Amino acid sequence: MLISWNWISDFVDLSGIDPEATAARLTMAGLEVAGVDKLCPDSLSRVVSAQITELTPHPEADKLSLCKVTDGKEEFSIVCGAHNMKSGDFVALAPLKTRLPNGMTIKKAKIRGIVSIGMLCSAAEMGFDDESSGIMILPANSPLGEPVIDLLGLQDTILEFEITPNRGDCLSVIGVAREIAAIYKRSFTLPEIKLDEGSQKSSELAAINIADSDLCPRYVGRVVNNVVLGQSPLWLKARLKAAGVRPISNVVDVTNYVMLETGQPLHAFDLDLLAGAQINVRRAGSDNKFTTLDEEERQIDPETLMICDGKEPVAIAGIMGGLNSEINPETRNVLIESAFFLPASIRRSARILNLGTEASYRFERGVDSQATARAAARAAELLQELAQGKVALGAIDVCPQPRQMPEITFRPTKANSLLGLKLDIDAIKDILHRLDIEIVKESEASLIVVPPAWRFDLEREVDLIEEVARLFGYDQVPVTAATLSDPEVIDVPEVAALARVRETVLAFGYSEAVNYSFIDPRAVAKLDFDSESRFFDFVRLKNPISSEMAVMRTSLLPGLLTNLNDNLRVNVKNVRLFEVGRTFYALTDQKQPSEELFISGVACGRRYHEHFSASDEVVDFFDLKGLLEEIARALHLELNYVGENYFPCLTPGQAATIKLGPLEVGCVGQLHHKAAQAYGLDQDVFVFELFLPPLFEMSAKVAVTYQGLARFPAVFRDLAFLVNNSIDAGALLEYMRAQHKLLAAVEVFDLFQGDSLPEGKKSLAFRLTFQDMNKTLTDKKVNAIIAKLIQGIESTFQGEVR
Repeated sequence: MLISWNWISDFVDLSGIDPEATAARLTMAGLEVAGVDKLCPDSLSRVVSAQITELTPHPEADKLSLCKVTDGKEEFSIVCGAHNMKSGDFVALAPLKTRLPNGMTIKKAKIRGIVSIGMLCSAAEMGFDDESSGIMILPANSPLGEPVIDLLGLQDTILEFEITPNRGDCLSVIGVAREIAAIYKRSFTLPEIKLDEGSQKSSELAAINIADSDLCPRYVGRVVNNVVLGQSPLWLKARLKAAGVRPISNVVDVTNYVMLETGQPLHAFDLDLLAGAQINVRRAGSDNKFTTLDEEERQIDPETLMICDGKEPVAIAGIMGGLNSEINPETRNVLIESAFFLPASIRRSARILNLGTEASYRFERGVDSQATARAAARAAELLQELAQGKVALGAIDVCPQPRQMPEITFRPTKANSLLGLKLDIDAIKDILHRLDIEIVKESEASLIVVPPAWRFDLEREVDLIEEVARLFGYDQVPVTAATLSDPEVIDVPEVAALARVRETVLAFGYSEAVNYSFIDPRAVAKLDFDSESRFFDFVRLKNPISSEMAVMRTSLLPGLLTNLNDNLRVNVKNVRLFEVGRTFYALTDQKQPSEELFISGVACGRRYHEHFSASDEVVDFFDLKGLLEEIARALHLELNYVGENYFPCLTPGQAATIKLGPLEVGCVGQLHHKAAQAYGLDQDVFVFELFLPPLFEMSAKVAVTYQGLARFPAVFRDLAFLVNNSIDAGALLEYMRAQHKLLAAVEVFDLFQGDSLPEGKKSLAFRLTFQDMNKTLTDKKVNAIIAKLIQGIESTFQGEVR
């Protein structure tokens, strides 16, 4: 936001204050000034006021004139092509060697045989206007030889502000002037508005009705008749351009000028184009199409607040006016709108329409609801002065819901405690007074205060404490060492369990991936899940970044498989990735989705790093199964694996469902070649996905016990059984581990299938470890246990010992 230093001086005395120093003080007070620049380049100070003493036609050119001008010290002979001047006029003279903003340097020249010494400038050539029809004519009796920028008040400095969202009150000249007055302890003054009102009341010329007062608590209208549309004066154009606003016409420029000055956006309606000469403020409802001033037809949400006449909408409240009521060359009677709209409503509508304007920018942050009438009066005053308008008597002020400012309890002791200061009560009251914060009640321990209507950001005691710090000076707050303490740290079981899981997976050589929670729904379809499964219960985004991020993920695998493809494309062939994250599932008749925590992983390529001493073995199903068993061991749990009900994207015979007791908690296996091809993967890929909450819940219930090292030797035995191919090794392991307390461990060390075995059979070999903590086991005892095991397997699994 750009603000003129001279404009600020209309409201606060700036004598003895340097703009650069003020910029630093404002920045330290939380109002960042990003730059300080002069409005006009120094070279323009060479352009001075002069008077035409003689004007004659050029003897060799019909369209040129010979001007004799004086700056009060010497006379100049100048050839000029303009025709809007006459002898006696006061003009802007650029003497030789003057450099103009357009890059032109004035040199002595011979034009059609006549020497021209200098140049008479137009407003456009001096950078004050976009175009000019002739040279600049200065006010009569202007002092000669004075820099034109001084005469016109254009010797100015422009401050560029970067206003934070909470300080909407500073999106105006008046707001910044208040801050400067508070910082420098100077008085802030609002000049008196002088209106020459007619006898006919505004309320007799127009009517205003607010149907939805929850979105528009106040609406003020002012009627100005018989305006003469034209160009704004140079001083107003210069201030608008300095603020980055393009001048249009005097009526439109006045509304922009007042918005920049007061922070209150205004809108000027052609009163004669308003059906029934009335304004109705209401939600759009069924009026779902509207053409704005930029000639764009827009789709309007039913909840968007609209300004309507007696027939149809004429403006989107607080955002942009309509083409059907705009100011045009035929406009004679104007209705000025100055309103307070609910910030949340304007913010919502602007986002839906994807339409941001200077007006919506201010309304979204909140405007002073108590200054709407003054802003309308200020606009009427300027229209009276600059457009010869006749101001109707009074304003139409509809305020069904006056805004009440909150009472806040402020404790000086609390402020000093938080800030590390020792301010007395008088110093604090002085700061509050400079900020126009009213003290309504005072006690020994606290103050009850009411913030001004323009400060939307002051809601709590800490907000007021921040104001005290700002005005006292952040740089004046003493630096003190922080008080260190040793608070009691309480481990959250779930967090500790997740940390153990992460450590385990990282120890297996996996790298952690972090993906967006948004995915392409087509990525889930590639995994061949049943269309009726929960993997298609998508939570869809209303405003997705792209079609490839349109839904919340229902599985971590699509993201990891995409990561894997990215690695393979750059020739990284040995990949191990995992991700811990939440998945999201839409629930019928519920607004909030279900969120579930999973860990998933993908692996492919070599089992070991490439080295002359390492084998060329590749990752297989058992590598991932071993990782999952180690995760379970870290959580003091035991997982089971069954070859059924696994994900359809996995390869039969190379996949299993993971169970924790009777509960299915995940899947592991080789990615089916069709799914791999769908993701552009041309090698064997193994994946797993594990639902973590039940593991954490069960782990928290496990009582971890410790025992000393065995003092007596263990006994080892190997057993091999011939069983049906349909029988899982895990089932035999589970059976044997439950048979005797002296059987300390059972492991599978061999699987054999071949033509030498009966059809439909396989051989499973197990290593059994027997351990007694109290004595040495005898062969007799071990053999008895083994005999019982063999008998049980033969009867339970129809197995044969080999």
